[in-house]
Amino acid sequence: MTSIKTIANRINSITKSVALHQDYSKKPGLYALMLCENSSLKSFGDGKRIIYVGKAKGSLKKRDLDTHFKDGKTGSSSLRRSIGAILKKELGALAFSRNGSVKFPNIDNYKFDTETEKKLSQWMNKNLLIGFWEYNSALEEKPLRKIEEQLTLILKPTLDLSNATKKFNSHAVQLTTLRKICKDEARQNVLNEIPYY
Repeated sequence: MTSIKTIANRINSITKSVALHQDYSKKPGLYALMLCENSSLKSFGDGKRIIYVGKAKGSLKKRDLDTHFKDGKTGSSSLRRSIGAILKKELGALAFSRNGSVKFPNIDNYKFDTETEKKLSQWMNKNLLIGFWEYNSALEEKPLRKIEEQLTLILKPTLDLSNATKKFNSHAVQLTTLRKICKDEARQNVLNEIPYY
């Protein structure tokens, strides 16, 4: 079984901008995102701070490159929702229900207007670094979810809102409050019949 320290070191050793990853893994695994050296995400961290740890039960490439870093995918990405909520004012973001309904989970999994989706992707590509570790179920004694929890407790990502570990994140209450502002706005936009644009 691979130690959590080894996993953390592996992720750190290949952490770089998305544009510099030539052959991004299509296997299951864990990934971590950190801010670039001269970047800042307000009170959630400055350069080289790890802000997010996640898992890909299927393909790392599909989860990271084709969801987190893709315009229009905020409704499927907790990472994008959190960064968008933190930078809402700077991005001029307007939150909408994921599919126009007020039913769960469409408000919780809000998205942003088209222009903000583009700006959010640009900000992420410019300010974030990402690394990953491939999971091999034949070699590991623990399920991927448990390993993710252990890695999260060690790396202490500031955007962690996982039910199992958010109680250890001193930023969780502030982040939840910022995301609630977006949820409330998305709900109001449905009730006021404001069209997505």
